[in-house]
Amino acid sequence: MIAMSRGGMDGPRVAAIVLAAGASTRFGSPKQLLAWRGRPLLQHVIWQALAAPVCEVVVALGAHYARVTPIAHGLPVTLARNADWEAGLSSSVALGLRALRGRPDAAIFLLADQPGASPELIARLIRAFARVRAPIVLPRVRGQRGNPALFARELFPELMQVTGDQGGRALLTRYWDDIAWVEADERALFDIDTPEDVASAPSAD
Repeated sequence: MIAMSRGGMDGPRVAAIVLAAGASTRFGSPKQLLAWRGRPLLQHVIWQALAAPVCEVVVALGAHYARVTPIAHGLPVTLARNADWEAGLSSSVALGLRALRGRPDAAIFLLADQPGASPELIARLIRAFARVRAPIVLPRVRGQRGNPALFARELFPELMQVTGDQGGRALLTRYWDDIAWVEADERALFDIDTPEDVASAPSAD
């Protein structure tokens, strides 16, 4: 059983937003439903978020909504349906922010096809944010930027204005010198775009 931690009593309140609205065109079938270590991939990512010290979890769904929604039934998350998912990742970012029920100090964005965002990594990003209150906190693997990404509340209005399929990347150049980095392992870089990617997954240890 995974203990669900809700942060914020002794530090910043950080929400988790899981971006899972894509159509998985390159993969050939809904990646959200891919069997991953005993459960559907999206459910795995949701559980990772629930096991981290976050104050709430929002899941943005879009394509394959009817097929994917049952994955989250019974879990303490807010489901947000993105009817405009074809407009790109940024539409799910904005939807997720609008769906937040509280007023968190920051939001950490997890991608449904990146199962390596462990609760421990999420917690480390949150601790880094608590220490320095940087506008953006990111994991880094040998100098390469990874995921998930944490954005401070002050950037929410700018995130809401981003368009297309770039998500929060548009803000990285603007605030590059202010980013706080957390060193991470290969799991912070791993994503699943094709069935072949599954075989190359890094160890869960």
